[in-house]
Amino acid sequence: MIKRLVVSLSVAFLSMLPAHAQERISHGSFDRVALYRPQGQANQFVLFLSGEQGWDGAMDTAARALVKEGAMVAGIDMPKLRAALAKDGDDCVLPDGDLENLSHYLQGYAQQPTYRTPLLVGYGPGAALAYAMQAVADQDTFAGAISLSFCPRLDLGKPLCQRADKHFLEDAKGDVSVLAPVSELPQPWVVLQQTNDDRCAVAGVRDFVGRTHGAALSALPGRGWDLWTDKGALPALLASYRVLTAGRDIALPPPPPKLIDLPLIEVPAAGDNDTFAILLSGDGGWAGLDKEVANALVAKGIAVVGFDSLRYFWKAREPEELAADIDRIVRHYAKHWGKKRVVLIGYSQGADVLPFAVNRLPDASRARVAQTVLMGLGQNASFEFHLANWIGKDDGLPILPEAVKLSEADALCLYGEDEDDSLCPDIPPGHVHAQSLPGGHHFDGAYDKLAELIVQRIAEP
Repeated sequence: MIKRLVVSLSVAFLSMLPAHAQERISHGSFDRVALYRPQGQANQFVLFLSGEQGWDGAMDTAARALVKEGAMVAGIDMPKLRAALAKDGDDCVLPDGDLENLSHYLQGYAQQPTYRTPLLVGYGPGAALAYAMQAVADQDTFAGAISLSFCPRLDLGKPLCQRADKHFLEDAKGDVSVLAPVSELPQPWVVLQQTNDDRCAVAGVRDFVGRTHGAALSALPGRGWDLWTDKGALPALLASYRVLTAGRDIALPPPPPKLIDLPLIEVPAAGDNDTFAILLSGDGGWAGLDKEVANALVAKGIAVVGFDSLRYFWKAREPEELAADIDRIVRHYAKHWGKKRVVLIGYSQGADVLPFAVNRLPDASRARVAQTVLMGLGQNASFEFHLANWIGKDDGLPILPEAVKLSEADALCLYGEDEDDSLCPDIPPGHVHAQSLPGGHHFDGAYDKLAELIVQRIAEP
């Protein structure tokens, strides 16, 4: 999980900058990312992938134009990223997770009041990478993409990794990956292409875009344009940005009015099951395993209320505050959905904090809890997103004193066989039912198995 990643951190402030970025920040595979902040609170967050020349003056001009629109912009130097990925020991690369992690880190570093799903913008090779990452991503990983001067070829020094569930590559051998149109993108993709583009003919790009559902192309006149002037691509870039972000707070769908202050996601289910679930996500937010387990539970007739831990713990919380908020969620949805029982589920950070909340619930809501399910439980619980989560530290409140207040009859602790820091096997007998599954912290993607075990526990007398 994100909090277990060990990353490098170095910051050089404005006095060391040759351009107009406010700061340069290195994180993981990303060396000296140029971070631009608007005056006041940012209304969007942009990951801007450079062209072949790296993060130069033209990129700086484009980034500052987006900042004037209210965006916070992270300028990523593609040659530097290519060099970093080339040093990776793997045979192939797929930096979608690296980009998402960078977004989380930078927004936390900038102390933004809430997390915003990043919009991808790319030029040249950055345009190809923006498309590839959008094509392979889950629904809410990125908010969309804009590609300037797109070619369906990408040289990252080694091939992109194939995904069994996502056909986005025609060929991936050697240094160059040939991209394929996908039947459907999770979010919109806009391509800005010169009619006489020196790299890729607009006719071929138009055909590629036409075979990609959720994509649109805008053909701009000329060849060898001065990209970032008022007569070049800059107006088209800003217009595309405004279209993709118009009327959108790129965050979560709004919760019910009574719970408007909580980052909740409703996942209703058909049928008359008397039990619903509240699932507290990991520190990466409502994505990946959290969403997949929720979908698997819904397929089995159990409605789910998703709880986005990344956004909730963006500011410091107390165990009593979390318990009070879960109590509100239990009472609201028990009435709204007409359910008698609830199963409380937590993954990673969500699992870490859940015992604290369960032990502090009011009696009426505690009586509704059929099971408490802890997936990927750690040793300590953090009630705030902070940068220490990203540099390998594991501070927080010890979980064991709270875990021993639970009862094995109504508490399930699931952990991966390859995990070496899970508390599950160390909890004394009688307090939780500990069960290992193949794999590590992500359970080798066995989402259906996780849901099956949860349903079995609910059904037990």
